Amino acid sequence: MKTIKRTTSEMAGGQRPTHVDQHHHLPSSPNSHQGQLPAVPMETRLRTRRGFASLVACAAICMALAACSSGHPNEASSPSTGNSSANDSDKASLLAEALPLELLLMPSEADYPLLDDAVDLLTKECLAALGFSYEPYPPRPPRRLLDLRSRYGFLTVEDAASSGYRTTVPMGDPAEYMTEVGRIDSEREAQGEPYLLALYGPNGDGGCRADASMEIWGGPTGLISVPGFEDIVQLSVQSRDVLLHDEKALTADNEWSSCMATHGYQYDSWVDAPAKFLLPGSEVSTREIEQATVDAQCRDTNDFERLLFDAETVIQDQLIAGSPLVQGFRERIRDAVERAKSYNSPD
Repeated sequence: MKTIKRTTSEMAGGQRPTHVDQHHHLPSSPNSHQGQLPAVPMETRLRTRRGFASLVACAAICMALAACSSGHPNEASSPSTGNSSANDSDKASLLAEALPLELLLMPSEADYPLLDDAVDLLTKECLAALGFSYEPYPPRPPRRLLDLRSRYGFLTVEDAASSGYRTTVPMGDPAEYMTEVGRIDSEREAQGEPYLLALYGPNGDGGCRADASMEIWGGPTGLISVPGFEDIVQLSVQSRDVLLHDEKALTADNEWSSCMATHGYQYDSWVDAPAKFLLPGSEVSTREIEQATVDAQCRDTNDFERLLFDAETVIQDQLIAGSPLVQGFRERIRDAVERAKSYNSPD
């Protein structure tokens, strides 16, 4: 029995200041090791404290650069998948769904403003006591921790026909948000070293910001410092490994491979297909568009991404039910939300 090969992927993370302003910036994924499926985001990316572009976290995805078999098309017709626009619409609706571990890892979009505002309020009060002012970042845009585009090599016929395997998803946070964050960072820098030390401490994980985060989150750098976060992340890595050997996932991969072979493309697994096109500095080509279009159509023959999502949902539910760590983490997030509710929003 074959197993699905793992692919290498990198979350588009960018850089951020060494001050770890975690109430707005969720952890970005580290570069995955070659030969592995992309790991759940689990590390913060830092830059020198004199730089001030914020983290672009949990955003658009770079597709795999794994080893692949060579694929050469023949003149056979594309696989029939019915109404491709309807299939693409179904895929778009799938992207709005979340795996169980993402729901576990993330406070709700309703709770996040409470947590952000409480940390901002405490930070402002702390700095005021030291004779400094404080302007918070604007409200954080919605983000995803486990983006299905990277997890399953998400591909629609429409995107494939226009851009091959290259994502059409905008990279990072909205431009207007990043512009405002950049303005605030520049103004903080302009206040000089004493202000930065008071706000972030000497290593970027201290000062008034860390004290406020400890009070609300129970850790100095927001969500990723909540005790148990890394343990929950490892459950997500584990679920990916289990999915690689899941019978339904392997069957779907075999069907995809057979479909591609019918049309002249020889690949053992879907994770191999994009690799030869997504080389550094490469641009989309006619050959890439042709192959990607067939790839997307072959995926549609068995509702490929939905099948993987449903299979991993079952796997994650089982891991959650069997983990003694989950309840403790849930309680810590609930406690953080309750502490946040006891504070008024900042001015």
